[in-house]
Amino acid sequence: MQEDIVTPLTQKADGYRSLFKNKNFLSLWLGQVFSQLGDRVTFVIFVAVIASIFSTSTSLQSWLYVAFTIPAILLTAVAGVFIDRWNKKYTLITTNILRAVLIIFLPLFSKTLFGIYILAFLVSAVTQFFVPAEASSIPALVNKNQLLSANSLFTTTMMGSVIFGFVLGDPLINIFGLKAVHLAVAGLFFISALFLSFIKYKPVEIASSEKKTVFDFFSELKQGFIYIKENPKVLQAILKLALLFSIIVMLSILSIGISQQKLYPSNPALGAQKFAYIIAFSGIGMVIGALIVGKLWRNASKYLLIYSGFFVIAISLILLAVVGFISNNLYINISGWDLWIIHFEAFKLTLRMIYSYIIAGIIGFGCALTAVPIQTIIHSSVAEDMRGKVFGVQYTLLSTSSTLPVLVAALGADIIGVTKILILIALPVLGLGIYGLLKVRSKIKML
Repeated sequence: MQEDIVTPLTQKADGYRSLFKNKNFLSLWLGQVFSQLGDRVTFVIFVAVIASIFSTSTSLQSWLYVAFTIPAILLTAVAGVFIDRWNKKYTLITTNILRAVLIIFLPLFSKTLFGIYILAFLVSAVTQFFVPAEASSIPALVNKNQLLSANSLFTTTMMGSVIFGFVLGDPLINIFGLKAVHLAVAGLFFISALFLSFIKYKPVEIASSEKKTVFDFFSELKQGFIYIKENPKVLQAILKLALLFSIIVMLSILSIGISQQKLYPSNPALGAQKFAYIIAFSGIGMVIGALIVGKLWRNASKYLLIYSGFFVIAISLILLAVVGFISNNLYINISGWDLWIIHFEAFKLTLRMIYSYIIAGIIGFGCALTAVPIQTIIHSSVAEDMRGKVFGVQYTLLSTSSTLPVLVAALGADIIGVTKILILIALPVLGLGIYGLLKVRSKIKML
């Protein structure tokens, strides 16, 4: 374990250029682009449908979030067991086609509110088979010295889809109308399936390919948990990733309060609509960070990057907590403008907004410093015939571990205020970052 702390991310890496020359990886990546966009836009469309047909109540939207989250908790680890046994290429294609077909039936399900929740559950359930299949395909399609760059690119794409996916929802509704926009979303999944069909993937032969009993199934599911437990490097990496994921999700919830109370104090309702800009800028920071890690810092110590990322996140959360001390009376009037058929309304950009967006971007940058090397450690440490099980368990733990922190953060923000909650989150993260950096420094001195 000690020598790993100062091991370079890769001994030799070629960056993104060689990845794009790999036609199989390029097909997987393009498939991810359209699949991720489809995922994000789907949520936006569902929210718009509920608000248009039923009510704008926040509680209704929160139940939609629950409907999308439950399958991630219940099914991802189960899906991982099957992923190791199925052809990953066909799994990726099939899951995209199934999601497209389900979205096409949105008008039928949207006749009742419960029907929308059921459709959200079904779409999310299918997605749980796509996610571990996609993640476990990367190491099989690229060389080991390209893993960091590959993970960096996939992290960049994932966060880019968060930015553009949510932004894309509104223009698509304007172009196609609420009654037909689901067809455009289904098209995104079909395009993803088309790109994935070009992958030439040679599945790994697993000796135990004979039929399984239900007991064998649960035994394999248990293997994923046991494998993680018995591999300290993998376990520690997943725990760090769970912490990071919880921070990101909590920030997503708290950004609503920040926008309402700090950025739009005179119009909280408007603030509730504008909180997505904080998330968007954090996503931009993640994209920049992932690109820098993959291109410039790929030979740096994995653990140095991880703990530096936690340190940056903690300091940035504290800086975001004091946004209320920034003047809200200094502003710039931004004129409205049109881009093709999309209209952007005029708005007032305050100094407080600029400050919060910059800090959100720095938080995103810190998240990328942490996430990319963590995922690289997991990819390079897990045997190929176990990746589906391990990634299935990983995504289940991420979804489950973020549920309680989100509820606590939301409740705490209502009771003691968003500022104090941000500081309470930042302090233990800051302690972890400092502890880790000191540990890495001591190991380097020993060499």
